[in-house]
Amino acid sequence: MAAEDINEKKEIAFYGAGVAAWYNTSLEHDKSLFTLSAGGIGLLMTLIRTVGVQSAETLILYIAAMISFLICLVSVLVIFKKNRSHIEQVFQGKQEADHSLTVLDNVSILSFGIAVLFSAVIGISSAISSYTTKVTYMANENNKEESKSVSYSTFDSVNGISNLAPSNLLKKSFNGIGALQPQPIANQTTQPTNTAPPQTPTSSQNSGQK
Repeated sequence: MAAEDINEKKEIAFYGAGVAAWYNTSLEHDKSLFTLSAGGIGLLMTLIRTVGVQSAETLILYIAAMISFLICLVSVLVIFKKNRSHIEQVFQGKQEADHSLTVLDNVSILSFGIAVLFSAVIGISSAISSYTTKVTYMANENNKEESKSVSYSTFDSVNGISNLAPSNLLKKSFNGIGALQPQPIANQTTQPTNTAPPQTPTSSQNSGQK
């Protein structure tokens, strides 16, 4: 085999490997965008269910990020469809560039970048909000513990103050005062007295006296 034939085959093999690598790289790029966009939408939905929406601005960021990821998904799907048509046209001898594929490539990359940016802002705001909420909760718990300790010490320091009530003082000062009450007359032992009315002298007694 001549050296020229060997070099020609090497060039053909090298060209074929380069074309295959180019196709694989392009397809992997689009596949990566598709996979990451779908995962980004799932991540945002998980954040909404777990962390929640703290403000209207955060809600707008969620919506914008999801729409951007969705635009990227749709763009990649359309690119897959147009790639097949473009390859068929190339095999038929039509080597004109498809400008729609160029536009779709730019849209997919731009929308994915915007979605990633919005997602990063959402993540940072959620982290700040979570940290602020935790700090506020800890501060409130410390205030509650301090108020409880103050209330307990105050209660202990004036424990038994109810004993100083006027009613309790009277009960202790004049306890047994009922023993000084005069006893009823019926309970005392007295000598019986003659309560009969005096008799009037009769006429015979008056004559005898004379």
